[in-house]
Amino acid sequence: MKRDLSGSLVLDASVLIEALFLSPMGLRLVEAMEKDSVIAYTTESNVAELRYIACRRLGLIESKERVDRLLASGYIHVEDTSFLIEDAARLKCERAISLADCFCLALARRLAFKAFFARREDELVREMRKNPFDVEVLFLEDFK
Repeated sequence: MKRDLSGSLVLDASVLIEALFLSPMGLRLVEAMEKDSVIAYTTESNVAELRYIACRRLGLIESKERVDRLLASGYIHVEDTSFLIEDAARLKCERAISLADCFCLALARRLAFKAFFARREDELVREMRKNPFDVEVLFLEDFK
């Protein structure tokens, strides 16, 4: 069953990577953003993670150009993390997940959006099974 990719989403760095490299999954997201069926937000911390991962794969100059183009597209709104620090720190204290994931979940909660990750990473799924998050969590891999 093919699901429509739509709604207001907070993108984790893993999703940004898929979009940056235009993987088949990332291309679906880019197309949904171009059609305005997805409203996308992310945090500065996820952009930092995107930049260093892209740099490792592409080198400093190429990665900077690609990330800057993605952000300049206007399809992804980047939120300052300063107002999320307390919420993200609380999540990190309570949960065995990455700090970037905590910022993604904290922003999703603040905006009443869905948190959007590329894949079901073990640590995230384990935490969701122990105690569900107070925001809806979606995975890009489910929208093939």
